[in-house]
Amino acid sequence: MHSMCSTAAGGDLRTAALESVWPLRYYRESMKVVAAALLAVLALPALACAAQTATAGRMIDASTQLPDTTYRVVVDRVSDSTHIDVTFQSGRVDLVGTQGILTAGRPNMSFVNVHPGDTLMLSTAHGAVLVFKDYGVVAAPTSSP
Repeated sequence: MHSMCSTAAGGDLRTAALESVWPLRYYRESMKVVAAALLAVLALPALACAAQTATAGRMIDASTQLPDTTYRVVVDRVSDSTHIDVTFQSGRVDLVGTQGILTAGRPNMSFVNVHPGDTLMLSTAHGAVLVFKDYGVVAAPTSSP
């Protein structure tokens, strides 16, 4: 007597079902490889943009990311009498080399006498410059023989 779960070849239905699904396992694995390769190709432009941004220098929002303290900065550009673009030289270690736009924190403060390349020592509160001292253009230290 043949049971309802047998096939013409003499195996049961479970074996036949597994044999018919077996190629799908390889299909799924190959689709995973194709999907990973596609994601890698699509990620290349994003990585190129990230590398370009990293080499251009980091930019911070002084009003929200700049702790209140004293910094030594080099002036990159004087936008107007109340705004300067700077590169941080000292202060917090994680800010050294970072660029930012600083604003005068008092109505009677002006950056008119500040020039690009000048080194400033300044104190900030809530991202605005309260006081600063202009040291002019400071030459890089040279080593003597």
